[in-house]
Amino acid sequence: MRAFQALTSEPWAIEPSWLPILAALAQRNHGAPELKAVEGWSKRDYDLFAGPAGRRLEGARYTMVTDGGVAIIPVFGPIFPRANMMTEYSGAASATQLQADHAIALRHPDVGAVMMLYDTPGGAVSGINALADQINAGKKSKYTMSYVSGTAASAGYWLASQGHEIAGERTAMVGSIGVVAAMPKQVEADGDGYLTVEVVSSNAPNKRIDPTTDDGQAKVREMLDAIEAEFIADVARGRGIKAADVPERYGQGGVLVGAAAKAAGMIDKIQSYEASVAALSRMVANQRKVEALKGR
Repeated sequence: MRAFQALTSEPWAIEPSWLPILAALAQRNHGAPELKAVEGWSKRDYDLFAGPAGRRLEGARYTMVTDGGVAIIPVFGPIFPRANMMTEYSGAASATQLQADHAIALRHPDVGAVMMLYDTPGGAVSGINALADQINAGKKSKYTMSYVSGTAASAGYWLASQGHEIAGERTAMVGSIGVVAAMPKQVEADGDGYLTVEVVSSNAPNKRIDPTTDDGQAKVREMLDAIEAEFIADVARGRGIKAADVPERYGQGGVLVGAAAKAAGMIDKIQSYEASVAALSRMVANQRKVEALKGR
């Protein structure tokens, strides 16, 4: 029950179909789709994403570093503000842990470039703007590529837009720019026959908004619009366009795929993961050659 209350207590920047899935998981609905646990990386994961010489970056939870000096930070599954049961056992990601890993990658001398690797429907709004700010600021010290291996939707695209460039597979899906809130309302007695009645003080009617009324929905939408404005402003900053152009050009809350996303300016390149890592590795090698020449 606490997990469900947490789910419905804050706004989400997530692909719409995922919110009922998370609600079902939070209520331990056994009919909900199973999310695979990510308990660190297996040797196969290292070989697949970082190459045979890849290794976990010292001190990091999620991040790997390739022998070419590319830090790969996977943003997989729904994004939660902090580590919890979902992140530990259900393959989700923690915004605070991603922040910590990203900071380690920026400081580490073995890392010459950063790849944020996305396959996420988005997640909770809390902590996303801070992580977006950190990624945007961090690219001033180390080149940062966002790579979409599957989906970078909603909060995922919020983050992906902050890199120097966005590359992805031909089937990469990006967008779903917008914010949603799920608000429960008890309309009949529970299984034990109890009906909860809440009474608020006279000067605080908005502490308990009724989402089933027009006035209640208007109040909720006012809050969501304020968060969406920050979302849009960050996307515009990251992509170098005007905020007013984001809603019209970037899907109006929907997702765009591959070539359509590139035509709209939502991504920069359609290329394979291997080609993207190779390009970053060459960049790092060239940087190191220049630094070596300067050190002579």
